[in-house]
Amino acid sequence: MDRLEQVVQIIAEDQISLQKLIAELATETRKGFDRVAKQFEESDKKMRQMDKKFDERIDKLVVAIGEFIRQQSAPRR
Repeated sequence: MDRLEQVVQIIAEDQISLQKLIAELATETRKGFDRVAKQFEESDKKMRQMDKKFDERIDKLVVAIGEFIRQQSAPRR
C-alpha cells in the first residue's frame, strides 16, 4: 500500500508540474501574440504616415505640373 501511495504521489506531483508548465507556456504565448499585435499596429501607423506623405508629394507634383502648363500656355511678350 505504501508503494501505491508513493506512485500516486509521484503522479500527482508530475501532474502539478505539467499544469504549471502549461500555464507558463500559455502566458508566454499570450505575451508573444501581444508583441506581434503591437508590432503590426506600429507598422500600420508607419505605413499610414508614409501614405500621407506620398499623397502630399503627389499633390505638390500635380500643382507644379499645372503651374508649368499654365506658364507654357501663357502668351509670351
